[in-house]
Amino acid sequence: MVDKRIQRAAGSMAAFAVAAGFAVAAVPGTAAAASGTITWTDGNSKFTRTVSNTNPIVGDTVTVTTTFERTGIPVEYIYAVKDFHPACLTPVAGSGKMGGDQVDLDTTSSPDWVRAQFGITKYPVYPNIQPKSQTFEVQYKVGVNCARDTPLSTTMDYSGSLGDGNYTDKGPAITVSSDALSTTTLTDVTGAQTNKPVTLEASVSPAAAGGTVQFKAGDQVLGDIPVAATGTSTIVWTPGAAGTYTITATFSGRPGVAGSTATKSVTVTDPTSGGGKPNTGSFGF
Repeated sequence: MVDKRIQRAAGSMAAFAVAAGFAVAAVPGTAAAASGTITWTDGNSKFTRTVSNTNPIVGDTVTVTTTFERTGIPVEYIYAVKDFHPACLTPVAGSGKMGGDQVDLDTTSSPDWVRAQFGITKYPVYPNIQPKSQTFEVQYKVGVNCARDTPLSTTMDYSGSLGDGNYTDKGPAITVSSDALSTTTLTDVTGAQTNKPVTLEASVSPAAAGGTVQFKAGDQVLGDIPVAATGTSTIVWTPGAAGTYTITATFSGRPGVAGSTATKSVTVTDPTSGGGKPNTGSFGF
């Protein structure tokens, strides 16, 4: 079978060493669980494209690889690869690789693709001797601005000694999972008295480190405290006057987990006078 891209090359192999500006139309694919792989052929060229996690959450790092192979003569030299990704994914600095070598990436020309260019004899792909394949790799960080539960397309273009390969809808698609719901609870506080420190404790479920809890007494912000690995966050508050206070704990959320809020009424007594107008007092942590 005649390689279609050899026909398109028409003897102008050297021109592709500096080819750039590929055009592509984003077409959604179908998301799959965990990693996803798709393979296709174009003449005697075979391509295998893999997304390490097609159902990530915000904050995850996703690795995308494209492997180039030849199923028939002649040899092909890979000149440049352009990897298309959802604009809400951020390329990880230093993650570009070709044939195991770290390569420089153009990450600033467009928010939805990265491009690497190589020497014209650097990365050959032979049909019958080594190397029989070359793999391009790049990593992306999943951003909070990604649409949730919506297939987001990925694909690639490349140029080589046999011509250009322009592929608009190959995938695999990436579907960012919705943030998990969280629950915030406040521990009961009893026996609170004026001018005596009291510990306010919030617990976040699912428990893990990440995010902060903002504590408030009425409208007064007491502090924003990081959530520990146990899912707890605490602050020490010293009420300045007797009364009933509405304590609010607001979890900011963390990658893949939505925020939540809890409130609780705390009664503060004055052991000397039994009264007093409430104020926010002082606090520490």
